[in-house]
Amino acid sequence: MLQKLSRFTSLVLFLGALLILWFGLIDANHVNIVQDKERIENSIVKAMVECYSVEGFYPSNLDYLKEHYGLVLNEDLYFISYEYEGENLMPNIYVYRKGEDV
Repeated sequence: MLQKLSRFTSLVLFLGALLILWFGLIDANHVNIVQDKERIENSIVKAMVECYSVEGFYPSNLDYLKEHYGLVLNEDLYFISYEYEGENLMPNIYVYRKGEDV
């Protein structure tokens, strides 16, 4: 009887450890996605500010930053909204992971 209880306890502890590991991996993946989105936003802002300081205007689209400032974006994985309001107003940037609920 004591041996069955010991096996059961070991099994429960093992399954509990697996669940903790599983949820930890899921959370780590979510943090990585959030950090990727922040890196993309920061890269775009850096290129926009560089353009504004060198040329005196914010670019009207992302293609200008790609061509003239070497901006590289993963548009297969992310949707990037770039809302241009004028040459002297910093555009609004929104980054969404494709397939993610907004």
